Amino acid sequence: MINKINIISLIPIICLMAFSISTYAQTDAIDFQTIITDRQDLPIKSADLEILVQVLEASPTGDITYTETHQVTTGINGELSLEIGNGVANNSSFSDINWEVPNYIALSLKPQGSTTFLANNGSVELLSVPYAIFATKLGCEIGCPGEDGEAGPPGPPGIPGERGPQGDQGIQGSSGPVAIDGLDGHQTLELTTNVPQNPTDGEFYLDDGSNRTDGLPGFRYYNGSNWINL
Repeated sequence: MINKINIISLIPIICLMAFSISTYAQTDAIDFQTIITDRQDLPIKSADLEILVQVLEASPTGDITYTETHQVTTGINGELSLEIGNGVANNSSFSDINWEVPNYIALSLKPQGSTTFLANNGSVELLSVPYAIFATKLGCEIGCPGEDGEAGPPGPPGIPGERGPQGDQGIQGSSGPVAIDGLDGHQTLELTTNVPQNPTDGEFYLDDGSNRTDGLPGFRYYNGSNWINL
């Protein structure tokens, strides 16, 4: 739908055709795009303009709740784009607009070199609301969500899973190094009546009791000078 807004002035009538109104997601701004033409519907190209934006509450002739200005230059086809809410505000705040009722946009122009704005005789309804404003301004119909509650206690452990199948047998490891031969053991001792001749210090033998004072079999140890019964 195309809306024409006539601007009353001593110069030829200028029409504003609003062809796009959208909102920036997650922001407070509204993207408003128009084409400016003369009375013959020829675009006013590459023109430096000051735009006065007025927000009207509840109806096209309602109270003005917000105003701002923009310095713009039309494109090669007479088009211009405004971010309503990001202009220079005039003693008002965009965040204070009541978005629970319909709102309308009215534009006025001030060509370069002019000292007054060219009044208009029409307005365009805003059919969408900035997301960030909607989220913060509108009341909840059923009740706004409360704050997150405290985390609940941990749940009980789950049931252990089934035992998995036995894995494949691993490959055989390499052989270890060959150990060195152990020391030879002593020869088996036998009972004897004969006392070793020319014994060395620390030598011992197993006597059958013939040379022991107690007459019983047992070890005898040479301490370098005498035989000691063990």
